[in-house]
Amino acid sequence: MESQQLKIFLIFNNKKVKKILIVKIIKRIPSNTLRVFFYKWLLNYNIGHNVKIGRSLINCNTLTVGDNVIIRHNNTISCDLFSVGSNTKIHSGNTIVGKSSFSIGENSRIINDHFIDLWNNVTIGNNTWISGRGSQFWTHGSIHTKKGTKDLGINIKDNVYISSNTSISPGVTIENDNLVGLGSVISKSILTKRNIVAGNPAMVVKQNVDWRENW
Repeated sequence: MESQQLKIFLIFNNKKVKKILIVKIIKRIPSNTLRVFFYKWLLNYNIGHNVKIGRSLINCNTLTVGDNVIIRHNNTISCDLFSVGSNTKIHSGNTIVGKSSFSIGENSRIINDHFIDLWNNVTIGNNTWISGRGSQFWTHGSIHTKKGTKDLGINIKDNVYISSNTSISPGVTIENDNLVGLGSVISKSILTKRNIVAGNPAMVVKQNVDWRENW
């Protein structure tokens, strides 16, 4: 009996376990105002004005969210540093997990049911859309890629549109002003701007196109 009580005591005095319990409790609070309040008060998250956070599980070492951000229901977010710029929206059912950091700029969107692996860092710029659903971002591969000898992070820059069911390989950079078509597999960086990119493996299929005006 005493050993069982000691075990329970040790579990509840483990900082990681306590934090997981806290974020699970906050997730179930029915009021957005109270959820934001407890994230700030209990976890020291830095959350801006007019932020709406749905019933999502958010467990990060450091969190910074700008003004007018919306994070909807049923997201799972667990990482080192999580940063969201002002006026950005993260819709429902997304999984953003790993030991590294995630950053998304201002006026950007992540729609539904995407998976983002954070073994290494993922950075998404301003005015960029991860649209539709079902895309996968991977920042590690075999056990050999986990040794930390090369940068396998993903960097998606400003004004990029990623269509549904896109897969992005470790170490990829996508330059500004590119559109990636449905179901593309990005295995190499796209280092030029103003392209339409599509296929498996993805390649530039049209150049000098501003997708925001001409697509």
